[in-house]
Amino acid sequence: MKYVETKRRKYLKMDLRKYVDELLQTIGKSLDLPGLVLDENDHCVLLFDDKVVLNIELDIEKELLIIYSYIGEVPFEGREIIFETLLESNLFWKGTQGATIGIDKQTQTVVLAFPMELPLKRKENFEERLALFVDVTESWITRLEKMSTDAELIANEEQ
Repeated sequence: MKYVETKRRKYLKMDLRKYVDELLQTIGKSLDLPGLVLDENDHCVLLFDDKVVLNIELDIEKELLIIYSYIGEVPFEGREIIFETLLESNLFWKGTQGATIGIDKQTQTVVLAFPMELPLKRKENFEERLALFVDVTESWITRLEKMSTDAELIANEEQ
């Protein structure tokens, strides 16, 4: 079994996975989801408010826990303004609370992502960080929906 070298100590790859499962079990208790752990692909999905699909993925090789959500599709009409807004908000993370905004080119879907280096400096911050990420995601979903609707209205007026 390979070791993953970290700044603070060595972890067996399975130990790092176990560490993340412990983090998930802790938040699972507060969400009334006992037994919340990574699946066989080192991935976990949570749904909040029937709106936010939160993906949690362990990258053992990079010693990262990657948190990400799909925000919505970018419409064809008005996409320049939307992309400009996304890029401006991504600059120095001023509109993302430390996460980054990107686009899945194939699906034209905006993705919000946040990496967490493992092991965490303070396990207690995990739940707070996830809650903040969900709040930012909800905000961006609403914002992208509004920008898409506005862009569609402007395009219809121009016709």
